Amino acid sequence: MTVKRSVSLPDDVAEWLDQQPNVSAAITAAVRAQMAVVHVHEVLRRAGIEVTEAGRARWRERLATPIPPDALAEGRRMLGGAG
Repeated sequence: MTVKRSVSLPDDVAEWLDQQPNVSAAITAAVRAQMAVVHVHEVLRRAGIEVTEAGRARWRERLATPIPPDALAEGRRMLGGAG
């Protein structure tokens, strides 16, 4: 079943949607992605881990650093050359 909704959007979002071949699919994918994030945060909260903006910023910074080539090679060696 599907339900029709009417929403107000910022100009930049509306412009992006105007470029999509299937607006409903684009919105559905975005909302489902947000739903998944909320679910992960809820699971973490239940496990006693509170997700904060400061923690997210630390992980973004940490993950922005490329894996050193020697560590990447060692990981691939350990996985038997996979990936």
